[in-house]
Amino acid sequence: MFEIVNRQILSEGIKRIDVQAKDIARKAKPGQFVAVCPEEGDEKIPLTIVDTDTSRGTISFIFHEKGQTTGKLGSLPINESIYSIVGPLGSPARIEKKGNVICIATGVGIAQILPIARAYSKEGSKVIGIIGAKSKRKLMLESQMRICCNKIFVATEDGSYERKGLATDIFKKIINEQEVNLVYAIGSVEMMEAVCSVTKEKKIKTFVQLNPVMVDCMGMCGSCRVKVGGEMKHACIEGPEFDGHKVDFKEFKMRTQALEELDECHSHKLQPNPQKKESGPLAKYLWGFLKD
Repeated sequence: MFEIVNRQILSEGIKRIDVQAKDIARKAKPGQFVAVCPEEGDEKIPLTIVDTDTSRGTISFIFHEKGQTTGKLGSLPINESIYSIVGPLGSPARIEKKGNVICIATGVGIAQILPIARAYSKEGSKVIGIIGAKSKRKLMLESQMRICCNKIFVATEDGSYERKGLATDIFKKIINEQEVNLVYAIGSVEMMEAVCSVTKEKKIKTFVQLNPVMVDCMGMCGSCRVKVGGEMKHACIEGPEFDGHKVDFKEFKMRTQALEELDECHSHKLQPNPQKKESGPLAKYLWGFLKD
């Protein structure tokens, strides 16, 4: 059992939980995640390890309460125990000194980029942080990013804080004004794809973290498959970090949308509607495969 020692509300619908997990804290590296099961019989939730404290034997993860299981996890009080945490999982990020490094993230992706930015800074890179959210109320971890980045830029879509617009607007401006040796992007598929299209043209090495649906988190179920460099990869064991220029974002979006639709159908005990535009062939196939 894994005791909760601290919990915080970071922004609207976003929570941080610190948990006693001595062995995981000792082994975890930037870019890895854990599979969390709040209570016996619950589904596993893949969550990035945002921070570790080996002296206290704790790990920290941040999540968005948007479903039954994450809602249950967010409601657990301090001193309560989480039923199961498996990890560290996934391949660690490939961190090395790279000169000027841009770390760009939006939404909950900021929680995932934080340990990456810290690691590049620790290795001696000059880290430029770019973070974005829909509004100031949804922005998180700004102070932590300011500590580990040499410079930081903030964008809000509604203009309620700092610069109005998208994080990619700031990114395009910076990358055209100064030398950049590496880019690391985590966020929506659209944001990562936009970043990679710019860096590919400029031949700047770019890493992304892909977060497809994961069921067993150990490469056996196949739900997290993504196409990278023309080959199918399991994000849970071969990722979540990938070379952004090799990711097939079109295929990734199709699989993500199909699995989200399937999950919605399961939640409401519905069948994908053949007449519905969003019900693509992959969703219909997966439904037929899983319902039997």
